[in-house]
Amino acid sequence: MKHNKKRLPDGPVLILLLASLCITLGRGMTLPFMTIYLHRQYGMSVDKVGLAMTFALVIGVAFSLTFGMLADRFDKKRYMLIATGCFIAGFIGIPLSQTPWMTVAFYAVINCSYSVFASVLKGYFSDTLPPVRRPGIFSLNYTFINIGWTIGPPLGTMVMLYNVHLPFWLAALSASLPFVLIGLRVPAQQPAYRASNEIAGTDEKTPDSWSLSVLLHDKALGYFTLSGFLSSLVCGSFVSFLSQYVLVVADNALAEKVVSVVLPINALVVVSFQYWVGKQLRPSRLKGWMFIGSVCFSLGLLGFLYAGNNLVFWGIAAVVFTFGELIYVPGEYMLIDHIAPPGMKASYFSAQNIGNLGAAANPLVTGYMLTWFPAPVLFCAFIVAICAAWWLMLLGMEVRNTPRAAHPASE
Repeated sequence: MKHNKKRLPDGPVLILLLASLCITLGRGMTLPFMTIYLHRQYGMSVDKVGLAMTFALVIGVAFSLTFGMLADRFDKKRYMLIATGCFIAGFIGIPLSQTPWMTVAFYAVINCSYSVFASVLKGYFSDTLPPVRRPGIFSLNYTFINIGWTIGPPLGTMVMLYNVHLPFWLAALSASLPFVLIGLRVPAQQPAYRASNEIAGTDEKTPDSWSLSVLLHDKALGYFTLSGFLSSLVCGSFVSFLSQYVLVVADNALAEKVVSVVLPINALVVVSFQYWVGKQLRPSRLKGWMFIGSVCFSLGLLGFLYAGNNLVFWGIAAVVFTFGELIYVPGEYMLIDHIAPPGMKASYFSAQNIGNLGAAANPLVTGYMLTWFPAPVLFCAFIVAICAAWWLMLLGMEVRNTPRAAHPASE
């Protein structure tokens, strides 16, 4: 059965994209400095800081998975408001905390709220936008996220010079604007199964009903999530693993130069080309585009390996690598959107967030590889990882056409 999509007015779309920007801006102002904050405020050692940050991330992902899945059973607008409210409360709580573990607990709340908001936002777009508009909006959302990460860290650095707590207060203020705008200008969205029941005049469950069994038995989702884990392992924290690599093969001075070249180029390419690349992605062309993305990742990694002290080569490799990121991120969203049944969009996007743990594992994997193997092995391992991600994606594409994996929402 086909479901007619009510086109979401451009006003609410812009408000939600602005909300994504403001919330990411708040994270960008604070996340890079949490290690410094915990060490400066509480005198925590490096190993304890690492343990605390990992704990907050894992707890945040675990709870966001649960809360994100429940979002399909309630009004997504209300869920976004709750997530934004918790996000604001977390940033207010950190400066008021008296113990390090209370600070870590609030940081976990921030991570959880951010993940829930991101998942529900994508689910809202999938439920309200026609399929032809989704790739462009997903890409535009990713562009806004990258703008937030581009502006947030330098802004956080600047205000931290005046007061160590100021970035947290500004992050709370930044999230307050979307909280108000979403509450006033974004229409509520009724869960799909309730809307179907009202139209049919019955209280019985429809094919749009939320079902944990469908989620757990969807092989395509499993393949895509594992693929996402490997791809985020490669690209989720690539600046971090590049700096670790350069510190081993060269020195701190070159590492600083490499980061100062690669990071702005990555941000500039994403902001400039993400929307255009996203508009080219269509379900019928996705297999070829994801192959191109895998090739870009591999060529970029080889470029990093042979760049040496030449910053121009580092910059060229960063451009090629970033084009892989431009293709993979909206492509992975589209794959999940294509297999998620009506009424379970947010649940599927929440499950996809498990793959983001790959980015969290990147520093640990990089440190282990650089400690126990020759430095070039790191790039070879990441090329193998991205090839494995591509292979798992192909397996998911094969099984998604089975009766269980094929859904009317993709038509």
